[in-house]
Amino acid sequence: MRIFSLIPVALLAAAAYGHYTWITPETAFVAGKPVTIRIGHGHAFPNSEETINAAQLDLFVVTPSGKRVPVKAAAAVKSVTASYTPTESGPHTIAFVQDRGVSSRTPKGLKKGGRDVNPDALTASRTLRTSVAAGGVTGARPLGLEVELTAQFASGAWNVRLLTGGKPHAGAAVEVFLAGASSAAVAGKTDTEGKIRYQPPAGAAKPALFLAEFKNAAPRSAAYDAVNYETSLFVSW
Repeated sequence: MRIFSLIPVALLAAAAYGHYTWITPETAFVAGKPVTIRIGHGHAFPNSEETINAAQLDLFVVTPSGKRVPVKAAAAVKSVTASYTPTESGPHTIAFVQDRGVSSRTPKGLKKGGRDVNPDALTASRTLRTSVAAGGVTGARPLGLEVELTAQFASGAWNVRLLTGGKPHAGAAVEVFLAGASSAAVAGKTDTEGKIRYQPPAGAAKPALFLAEFKNAAPRSAAYDAVNYETSLFVSW
């Protein structure tokens, strides 16, 4: 994946989120026993309501020993699923990247492709979605994705960090969706190191989903103006 330097130009308000996307294993990872991985989408976390485009997904598992194993995703009823049989027991991290491509808003409507194929484009943008499920309460470390949330659990709180191109992303709103809640809530705004600290309320239901959605300027050489980023992190404790 091509990583490039980006300059923040705009933020989308967390309250504007309507649908969310997440990834989670259905059972613990035990060597030799198949695990179903499910990608959910909707606004009723952790219950999936829609199926996203499985053909766009780069889905993979990171084993406890650090191996990165690609996994094939397939559309299912109201979700996307995959089967993976681990060769190691213990916490695994699972993740996907969904590059939704470039589209242009033109006088004749929305069209695929950037300004290179739509010279009359009023605006052109690329949309990228990523999601990670942390491997146990130790949290999720960086995977080298173009955009990602990482987290570590300590002293009763999640220390969450937002990265773009491996670098801290400041000033972005991060939401948290607790299992069984009617909606997501603002967890905080990332500081200069891309971090927020979130302490779940006493008795909060598990698991939880952290989310960030924002827009960055595109590289100068690109045939589009901006990159729309959506990223989520599934955790439990």
